Amino acid sequence: MDNNDKLSRRLLLQGATALGASATLAGCGEDEAPAGPNPDIVILNRLLSAEYTAIAAYTAGAMVLTSPPMGDPLAQQSLILRQIATRWQAQHREHATVLASAITAIGGTPVTEASVMFTPPSGWTGTVANVLRLAANLERGAALAYNDAVKTLSSAANRFLSANIQGDETQHFIVLHALLQQVAGAGAEIISGINDVVPVPFVSTVTPAPMGGTGSGLQTVADFTYT
Repeated sequence: MDNNDKLSRRLLLQGATALGASATLAGCGEDEAPAGPNPDIVILNRLLSAEYTAIAAYTAGAMVLTSPPMGDPLAQQSLILRQIATRWQAQHREHATVLASAITAIGGTPVTEASVMFTPPSGWTGTVANVLRLAANLERGAALAYNDAVKTLSSAANRFLSANIQGDETQHFIVLHALLQQVAGAGAEIISGINDVVPVPFVSTVTPAPMGGTGSGLQTVADFTYT
């Protein structure tokens, strides 16, 4: 084999290698990371910031629900709603824990909860109905953010996680929407089943794989039986 033949063979092998790498990166289900910082870090940190904002918002809302204004028409429901809010805040905490683990796993530094400040929106006043509106707006925004992340995250594992949390945020919004539209009510009977109002924080189980953290999925919720 002369030098020209060797050169041609080398170029052919190099071309095949490059083509294979391109195909791998183009595959929508692959997790090969591009050179440099993983682009998923920025996206996941934005979602983590949103979770910390939701946690802080539920803390602010719980203060109103604990002591609603005099004459508030929804005051009788406030303690029930506070228990639901506390439950959902814990679910947001689970989301944040798993997101932070996912960011660390790909070489990133998670944003800290202390760095995220919550400021009530313009025109917001501390009434029970406004707490519901605030929560509904945040949950809707979060559901849309996770939905967008599913389209843009490069890692299949991170898309899986985003889709899992999106389902939970959407469930929160639907319940709040139903309460605000008065097609459902926070009756006293909810107290005995408070953990069944959006029962789990993820659509599918994320512990122990793929990201670690805590939280079970809807697989743990039994089907209703027929009578």
